[in-house]
Amino acid sequence: MKKCPKCNEEVKTTDKFCRACGESLKPSKKGKKKEEEVKETKSTINTDEIFNKIGDGFEKLLDTDDTSKDYTKKDIEDNKGLALISYIGPFVFIPYFCGKDSDYVKYHAKQGMNLFIVWVMYLVIYSLLSLIKVTKKCTLIMGQIISCDEVTPWWVTFPLGLIGFALFAISVVGIVYTVMGKAKKLPVIGKLNIIK
Repeated sequence: MKKCPKCNEEVKTTDKFCRACGESLKPSKKGKKKEEEVKETKSTINTDEIFNKIGDGFEKLLDTDDTSKDYTKKDIEDNKGLALISYIGPFVFIPYFCGKDSDYVKYHAKQGMNLFIVWVMYLVIYSLLSLIKVTKKCTLIMGQIISCDEVTPWWVTFPLGLIGFALFAISVVGIVYTVMGKAKKLPVIGKLNIIK
């Protein structure tokens, strides 16, 4: 008796195929080469390459139109603070209505307003989907149901949490752009033109 090289099942020495998995029991050079190739491909998975691809994806996401040269240095330096407020939630109304004298502030206020509108839509959708409840656990005392805990399922809250995190990250990107004195479109949100 010998063992199958694939499934380790005991087989007769006269068998040509394994009865358990169907593997050929004939010794062949091709089989050895294939095993060596599989081992090589398994060992050549490079984590640096994976992280580089992820980094390239983020670079493409952040590679948006830069119109900084359209604004004067004085306008940018004098109005950075007001432009920065554009990406802090409802405070966007301050630069939107008070920054009419600066083209730089108007640029960021419009983007901030588009981002704020997306935030409001997100919060409305989050609130509505949070109404979906499933019973998780009921408390029984002497055969009587005292209380039942109802929660929103994870398959609703997890994607919504990721979207919220992405919107927060986009807000941070907008703040970084204003601190750097750039007039770049925000990733994803920059393509929306709700407020023009």
